[in-house]
Amino acid sequence: MLKFAVIGIGRMGFRHAYNLHMHFIPGAKLVAVADIDEKVQEKAKKLGVKIYADYKQMIDEMDIDAVVVATPHYQHVEIAKYCVEKGIHTLVEKPISVTTKAAKELIDLSIKYPDVKVGVSFNQRSNKMYIKAHKLISSGKFGDVQRVNFTVTHWYRSQAYYNQGGWRATYVGEGGGCLINQCVHQIDAMLWIIGMPNKLTGTMRTIDRNITVENDVTAVLNYQDFDAVFTASTHEIKGTNKLEIACDKGKIVIGKYFMTIYKHKSQKEVNKTTSFGYGSAPSIKYYSSYGFFRGLKDLVVGQQARAIKAFVKDINGKGEQLASLQDGLNTMEIINGIYLSSWTGASVSLPIDDDSYEALLESKKQDELKRG
Repeated sequence: MLKFAVIGIGRMGFRHAYNLHMHFIPGAKLVAVADIDEKVQEKAKKLGVKIYADYKQMIDEMDIDAVVVATPHYQHVEIAKYCVEKGIHTLVEKPISVTTKAAKELIDLSIKYPDVKVGVSFNQRSNKMYIKAHKLISSGKFGDVQRVNFTVTHWYRSQAYYNQGGWRATYVGEGGGCLINQCVHQIDAMLWIIGMPNKLTGTMRTIDRNITVENDVTAVLNYQDFDAVFTASTHEIKGTNKLEIACDKGKIVIGKYFMTIYKHKSQKEVNKTTSFGYGSAPSIKYYSSYGFFRGLKDLVVGQQARAIKAFVKDINGKGEQLASLQDGLNTMEIINGIYLSSWTGASVSLPIDDDSYEALLESKKQDELKRG
């Protein structure tokens, strides 16, 4: 039985701690938590484990096999590095970091500790529909990808939400707005299915909210033979969650709960053999879904439990975790790249210039502090 601790027990961290405490994660149990907030510590008493204000003290005093890091974003890498150096398996909540430079520091350190498992909690990789899309595209059965559109606008956030304050939705506290917070999972899922682009162009806006960061994002990711358009926002009352991947031999359309898959003759072949008219081919259409009972289970334990379950299996040599540190870095390349493109008004080649990004982010933080 692996002994787990959770560092940072706010909304998401408490979910992780609760799942471990209730033994929803086979082969793992909660032995301690750490958080600097006294109010949060008081809430954590119901978990019945030792509570620390200093995570380093917890790591040094307790017999711990693994930790989940669920603190504000800027702290992820610093805490993870300390845990890895102590030989503790470490699962970092998304995003892996705020900048690509910080993510690379953790990756470089982890290489020195090959026996320590380190990963990122991208629970959307356990989504059955994304798994199916990943397998279909990777198999080559659908031929070359020709177009991708991903629209994610179902995270409505009112001004009242932002008025609660805290570290969220600020450059100083979070490193950005909806792009680095809500979009992380979807960007990772998209990259997992179609791979990394060569360059990108991004634009961001703040619409109808008194905040210093974005709540509206559009990015065009340029691949060798196609483009992917990613659109996200947190200001639409009736939002959309839809990923559409058009290929030479078919199309995949994934909504929030259902997916439709179209299989047809190669359009290249149709184009070559059509001698009159527009040209067409019959299509086989079939469906899949997120899963009704899977959705019900999510209401109890959340999707997050699957990331820890996979992490436990990886530690025990019985499977692979959902996402590696490199996957976390890839996502930050896209997120930092979109910010960089929007701030400079120019396209950005990947990988980005780490130092240039950190300098521009620091200027955004300073402007935010001056604004008060």
